[in-house]
Amino acid sequence: MDWDLLFFTCINTGNYHLALKMVRERSKLAFARDENGETALHLLAQNHKPLDSCCQSSEHQDPIMINPGMKQDVVLQLVKFLWTTILCKENSKSEILSLIREPCQLLFDAAEVGNFGFLSELISAYPSLIWEVDKRNHSIIHTAVLNRHASIFNLIHEIGSSKDIIVTYKGKHDNTLLHLAAKLAPPGRLQLVSGAAFQMCLEIVWFEEVKKIMPPSLIKMKNCERLTARELFTREHEELRRNAESWMKSTAESCMLISTVIATGVFSAAITLPGGTKDDTGKANFLGKQSFLVFTISDGIALVSSTTAIFIFLSILISRYAEYDFYKSLPLKLICGLITLFISITSMMIAFGSAFFMTYNYGLKWVPRFISVLACLPILLFIVLQFSLWSDIIYSTYYCKTLFKPGKRMIYVLEQ
Repeated sequence: MDWDLLFFTCINTGNYHLALKMVRERSKLAFARDENGETALHLLAQNHKPLDSCCQSSEHQDPIMINPGMKQDVVLQLVKFLWTTILCKENSKSEILSLIREPCQLLFDAAEVGNFGFLSELISAYPSLIWEVDKRNHSIIHTAVLNRHASIFNLIHEIGSSKDIIVTYKGKHDNTLLHLAAKLAPPGRLQLVSGAAFQMCLEIVWFEEVKKIMPPSLIKMKNCERLTARELFTREHEELRRNAESWMKSTAESCMLISTVIATGVFSAAITLPGGTKDDTGKANFLGKQSFLVFTISDGIALVSSTTAIFIFLSILISRYAEYDFYKSLPLKLICGLITLFISITSMMIAFGSAFFMTYNYGLKWVPRFISVLACLPILLFIVLQFSLWSDIIYSTYYCKTLFKPGKRMIYVLEQ
């Protein structure tokens, strides 16, 4: 039986339980290579599924513990066993590094796809890997920034004084870590949010987070094209900025149109009261009814909120649309505009329901009640249809910033 072929077939087909059982019985499979010259670790490094690690090691001078609260799955068990076997069998550092560098550097394959759990397992048992660089002189931190993987980038906060050296690495064309953050994200990572405006916001968030860890002397350093990171960011994101401007304008125009229609309707309703007025006194005929009070309040709220929404969306339309307007200003205005628009729609439908209830509350009682309940349908539709837009706003403006400040530390460098 060809054990090597069977072993690699199990890994390629996702049968990790059998692969783990095989390598435990035949440890030499950890060193086996397939027809492409890749070991099992090379294949597992390219796993696109994010993995969380819970391993810890105390065998080295600076042991690193990776989130011990997380449950370890079979893939990480397999990675840990393979790596432990290699470290036990390979005596020299050169042999270990040769195995993980050929035919490709698996550390950077893992960093490119965001395979944080895989990297955690390897670095835990062999902390020196944090100093590895690829052919472009990029560390795994540089690769994480280039490919926008926040979980791996956060390692920079957990490696102590080592980060002060790693962030100074300059890669191809004299690009610093901040220059890499200034480059446009890969399409797959850019499309984590829909809408060019939120993609622009996400890119600015990345640039600002990397800028925080850079030494002041490197922030304005120029690359071989004589461009600072800020200038490179402007050049790389010019098309995205134009698309973001176009998207924001079209969205604001549509919302402003809806707000104007609502304001017109509720203003007309305020003048022509349901049930009319008494000819001699001019008082509303339904003035004493509770439903009339509901109508009056909701109609007034609808008019005020829709008018407010008009001005908010107007301020969006006349904005400068500079790069950093997409960082806080424009998303905040859009959030406020959508909130006031939602309030105006809700108030308008409440006013409609109460007016319908007053006017047609004679004869069949279930008819006005049914219509009043049916008036909730546009409100629910607004929530459902705009949910994706809301989620993109919240993610790009607020949630994505928390990715760089994880509540639970992933790596702990233990002092001896």
